[in-house]
Amino acid sequence: MGDYAKTMVTRYLVLSVAGTAFLGAIVFALLAGFWELTSRSNDPVTSAAIMAGVLTAAGLLIAFVAYGITREKTPSVSEAFERPVQAFQAQVPATVNDIGRQIEYAVRTYGPVKVATAAAAGGLVAGLLAKKFRQI
Repeated sequence: MGDYAKTMVTRYLVLSVAGTAFLGAIVFALLAGFWELTSRSNDPVTSAAIMAGVLTAAGLLIAFVAYGITREKTPSVSEAFERPVQAFQAQVPATVNDIGRQIEYAVRTYGPVKVATAAAAGGLVAGLLAKKFRQI
């Protein structure tokens, strides 16, 4: 456990130093771009509006790329009609590992608190239904 903790601390320390340097470079580039726009147009309000537009466009581009990379491929309707068994198998987990991967995906997507809350609520409802129908 000690080697694992040491490795993780070292890894996060290196990543934090690199992240700080990267953040400093980004801030420097933004200020340099703003000063260049201001020196060419002599209007800081217009320069700020242009910088806000550029940052918004960059943020949207990053969000769209991230969405495209992380989106899971679902079978199309034509695939489902042509090969219904394969389309159904893609939607239903086959092993315990597949179920584990789906839980990990849900935790990454919605967060651990929401997933744990939904699981607890599902367990509570299942328990109440089992008690109502005299299964417990």
